[in-house]
Amino acid sequence: MVPIKVNKRNLVVMSMVALCNLFGHAQQKDKPKLVVGIIIDQMRAEYLYRFQDNYTENGFKRLMWEGFNIKNMHYNYMPTATGPGHASVFTGTTPANHGIVANDWYSRSKVRTMYCAEDDSVFLTDGDKIMQEKVDMYSRSPKNLLASTITDELKLFSNGRSKVVGLSIKDRGAIFPAGHLADYAFWYHSPTGKFITSTYYSEKLPNWLMEFNQQKLADSLLNLTWNMLKPLEAYKHSGPDNAAMEKVFKGRVNATFPYGLKQLYMANGNFEMIPFVPFGNTLLNQLAKTVVLEEGLGQQNETDFLTISYSSTDYIGHSFGIRSKELEDTYIRLDLEIADLLSFLDSQVGKGNYLVFLTADHAASDHPDFLRASKLQGEYFDVESIKQQLDLELSELFGNEKYVAYMDKTQIYFNPVKTPKDEILKAAVSVLTKLEGIQEVYVPGFHSNRNLNIDKTFRKSHHKENSGDILLHFKEGWMPKRSVGTTHGAFYNNDTHVPSLWFGWHIQKGQTVKKKTIDQIAPTLSMLLDIPLPSNASNEPIHELFE
Repeated sequence: MVPIKVNKRNLVVMSMVALCNLFGHAQQKDKPKLVVGIIIDQMRAEYLYRFQDNYTENGFKRLMWEGFNIKNMHYNYMPTATGPGHASVFTGTTPANHGIVANDWYSRSKVRTMYCAEDDSVFLTDGDKIMQEKVDMYSRSPKNLLASTITDELKLFSNGRSKVVGLSIKDRGAIFPAGHLADYAFWYHSPTGKFITSTYYSEKLPNWLMEFNQQKLADSLLNLTWNMLKPLEAYKHSGPDNAAMEKVFKGRVNATFPYGLKQLYMANGNFEMIPFVPFGNTLLNQLAKTVVLEEGLGQQNETDFLTISYSSTDYIGHSFGIRSKELEDTYIRLDLEIADLLSFLDSQVGKGNYLVFLTADHAASDHPDFLRASKLQGEYFDVESIKQQLDLELSELFGNEKYVAYMDKTQIYFNPVKTPKDEILKAAVSVLTKLEGIQEVYVPGFHSNRNLNIDKTFRKSHHKENSGDILLHFKEGWMPKRSVGTTHGAFYNNDTHVPSLWFGWHIQKGQTVKKKTIDQIAPTLSMLLDIPLPSNASNEPIHELFE
């Protein structure tokens, strides 16, 4: 062996090499053990502030004060809905690219409406057997999602070693975040009160989930009474209890606290009542903690990814509205669930070892009756009336036929008829622009004098195969006809403005008021994790998180 002459210069060089190697190894290992992506269905950004007097220090406030708050996060397409929202957050693009244009849309090839997560090639499974029935004749998978997700890219980057699990009360809230390559996606099955999956992921549930289901937690929760968690005088940020625009459960004559679930659940679909009360979030939180423990998430050398979509906020918002005591109480309780989850992650994964981001799949609008009572514009439109008007006037022009194949609240699909499509569309635009409440009518390829910002929004929203032939933008305050609660879908701030909180691993305390869009979340995660961008990611990362 040839002896090496050691001098000061050699020592310096050797030290630098050693430091570089050490730094390189540190860089390779410098990844979060676990990423937790939280979606709160129908959460308006303002709920962080409107209800904060009743929040604890350890839930939403901890995320806001110890993490980074993107205060001006918006959706940049329409209509906003659960399916498109979850797809957009995790693919980093909009419906024009990922194909999930709504929760349901009209399939021209199938000549029927289809559900965003339907798949007739798989079955549901609720235990050690395959369930032979299918929901609405179809089971569930990410088959219709046409772009890769950030969770897919993590799976590919780690050569399958990273674990990915998606959870939600709603199937689409679990499936789209988990992506195409997930280990599991689990969602709530209302007929049985169990969490299930489909054979896309596995032909049977893991043993630990079968044991979880056997605890019958849904039964226990339905024996509780839903009352206000705090004294009535603490609920300063909502309207009166028993407002006229609130859902009345079967077996009740009004919508007032307390709700004795034991007396109500049989008349309200048994286990189907769980999503309509805050205890749906409680049930999901228990599952999330069980998944972390049983799947060993955050306990290996690779980064794992858990997605949690809290759905009860949406069911309760639709039922009682955004000014209701029920909704305020739901968020006060959800704050406790978030605090409990963070405390659990601190002890199980370790402070600073996990990364959390929290956002929503869409926001929500005020009920038109409330708007009018507040001296603001609020009106209804009726989908069936618009369809009938179109068919009537087009028949007068081109002959008696059924022209409209399907219409939801913003999209119109036309049947193939003898008259050339361009003529039908031009005539339809002429009819629609005369109708009260319609702000903009968009037809792909047609030129107009529209606002350029709205035009860009339409292009981000329109998918060639899945979208309607015409996309409608209604005036502010207009909503599909409904008697209670609220809905969403319009391209106004009340529907597009959602929270965006970042917390934990490598996140510095701070905030920004610069406008960001929802398709920036996945690229940001790619840059934080040093993994490839999702296939159709179409925007920049959030620069402030790297400064």
